[in-house]
Amino acid sequence: MIVQQIVHPSFTSNTYIISNPIEDYVWLVDIGNFEGVMEQIADNKRINGVFLTHYHYDHIYGINKLVNKFPNCQIYASPHTIEGLYSAKMNLSFYHETPIIFEGDKYSFLKENDKLNLFPNICLEVIETPGHNSGCLSFKVGDYLFTGDSYIPNNDVVTKLKGGNKEASKLSLEKIKSKITPQTIICPGHFAIQKYGNKME
Repeated sequence: MIVQQIVHPSFTSNTYIISNPIEDYVWLVDIGNFEGVMEQIADNKRINGVFLTHYHYDHIYGINKLVNKFPNCQIYASPHTIEGLYSAKMNLSFYHETPIIFEGDKYSFLKENDKLNLFPNICLEVIETPGHNSGCLSFKVGDYLFTGDSYIPNNDVVTKLKGGNKEASKLSLEKIKSKITPQTIICPGHFAIQKYGNKME
């Protein structure tokens, strides 16, 4: 399994490509930078699905370009996040003069402890991590832990936006901490991948 980090040049939000060289499809975590993803995947690869950590506009900026290019692509997220995809005010894009209202209809709800097979012998585990937003999810795939904005190493979790909750964030951070081992590779929603999971700050 290979994980590639794609950074949006303006928002600094991360999109991750999860691939297996022998398969003709890939998976994404968030979709802030569609153009950057397309530059990295081979022409013969399709995007099977996207796992959304939450609905804030910088993490879904490329979602409509994605589903227009790959109409069978499935969106996986919490029910609250799916709701936010259809509201420019909820996902905050309305306030940035780039309204985003999801144009697709292929989505699946995720909840705590759900597991999905990505590739043979490679499974994704769903972790509910509200706080930054009430619909936030994190995803564990092998040694990789995709935390969105629920945990960004060396940064405080932003809880001042609508849907944020400081107490929920504290509980989510404890849950995330319980999943971390010295082998964990943390893939946050912004900034660099943290390859030393035993150094959580």
